[in-house]
Amino acid sequence: MLLRRVIEHVKEQNWTAIAIDFAIVVIGVFVGIQAQQWQQAWDERRLERVYLERILADITLSIETNQLNITRLEGLSNGQSLVVESLRRCELPENMKDAFADGVSDIAKVGPSVFVLSTMDEMLSAGQFSLIRSAEMRDALNGLARDAKYQANIFTAIYPQLAAAASTTSQRTIRIYPDRKTPFDPVGWSDMEIDFEALCEDKAFQSAVSHVRYLTDAQISLNARAIDTLQQAKATLATDLAASGGGGS
Repeated sequence: MLLRRVIEHVKEQNWTAIAIDFAIVVIGVFVGIQAQQWQQAWDERRLERVYLERILADITLSIETNQLNITRLEGLSNGQSLVVESLRRCELPENMKDAFADGVSDIAKVGPSVFVLSTMDEMLSAGQFSLIRSAEMRDALNGLARDAKYQANIFTAIYPQLAAAASTTSQRTIRIYPDRKTPFDPVGWSDMEIDFEALCEDKAFQSAVSHVRYLTDAQISLNARAIDTLQQAKATLATDLAASGGGGS
């Protein structure tokens, strides 16, 4: 209809009407483009919020897991300390035998710090990391990725030491428990065949346990570092979400 009207105005040489028709077309195109851009921007902001809320959940899970790891590793370190000190003194009271056996059985059960980065990886693979508008938030998340890689490299370096120590200790004791046990079940003195007097003279065994304790304590420190980095990113993320109309816990 508009095209027919323009043609009629041209035939009539009604330049004022032609100018008005032209303005209507330009304004219509402009409004249409703007509406499309507004819709695209709204969709991007909505998708950004979905991603940030998922990242917040990933970070929260990472913090909770590392806190549990610290508690577990502190228990392992205490057990390893008991083994080393008992053997150095060559004294083991009856009421400490179960704890000693459990400490020996738990040698080298050390794992890396946990960084749940699945949502970030998804964004990067989809080319959508740029949806995050806050430069501070992007820097914080990039910092998480760098620390995760750094800690993974450290654990890769210390794992052979853990494996070597575990090999040394496993050759000096025998697991004789009749029931199936998972790596997380406690082990008692009756579940192990341990020649305590021989181990008192076995400096290689004591050195292996002592070294594992050192590596366990080092991993506790790395878990604590991971928690600090994660908590900083979480605080930045929660602030960003709150500023855009949401929040996090």
